[in-house]
Amino acid sequence: MEKSTELPGYKALLRSDTGALLNVCKKGYYPMSNASFIRSVERFADVTNFPIEAIYELEGGKKMLGFLKCTETFEVGGFEFKDHLMIGNGHDGQTTFFVGNSNMMIRCGNRFARQYRALKVKHSRGLEIGVERIQEEFYNYRKSLRTFYKTLNDFSKVEVSKEIHDSLVARLANLSREERLGQAEISTRKQNIVSTIEACFRTEMADTGYTIFGLFNGLTNYTTHEMGVTADNGMSMFNRAERLNLDGYNHCLSIVNGHQLLKSCDLPVFADLIA
Repeated sequence: MEKSTELPGYKALLRSDTGALLNVCKKGYYPMSNASFIRSVERFADVTNFPIEAIYELEGGKKMLGFLKCTETFEVGGFEFKDHLMIGNGHDGQTTFFVGNSNMMIRCGNRFARQYRALKVKHSRGLEIGVERIQEEFYNYRKSLRTFYKTLNDFSKVEVSKEIHDSLVARLANLSREERLGQAEISTRKQNIVSTIEACFRTEMADTGYTIFGLFNGLTNYTTHEMGVTADNGMSMFNRAERLNLDGYNHCLSIVNGHQLLKSCDLPVFADLIA
């Protein structure tokens, strides 16, 4: 058995039950234990009156996620959504305690989740989530949720052109500028990815409309059902699928905002652009 080496200024984080290594971090780093995290999720449930639906332990306990079921119902374009208040924490030295939301379209099970960057809490000696802070976080969650579903409703009002469709496909498939312009050959692997993404877009847009909303649902269909995400971490904020979701959502949002700016402009010089 090899003798362990002590690193000056660092400490090891170990699971109390199995002794498994969670992380090696600087001595000034003060983690929130998984037991404390579970208590925080329970306190959120008490304050918000949202029932706990699940608490996930990911990567052997290195990361944790808790989901509280939102008691409100949401609908966009006649389609029902289920939403969750999402709470997370990690021991990798980078993942802070955070609050976010995760929603699912009931019709197809497509999922979308995101953190609220303003609501992250750094790991320190004072990392305790009190009732007042929970109420503040909950207020911001509700405010952000209303904005999110209003945005989805805005998505449903903007028709999708071929240029918009192709721009999101290229973004998701990570095509280079040369590949997008046809100046470089696209690999077979990327061609397969493009074909899969386009199939997801066709399916969702045929059912939910040829709008940004339909395109966005095609995105979540791809990341939920085609990227090989397992049931255990399908709602995780720590995988590539969720990062693609957020990137695609922001891309759709920028298109809609740009569309609204052009549409509201009455200057004759922009007439050809608007047509």
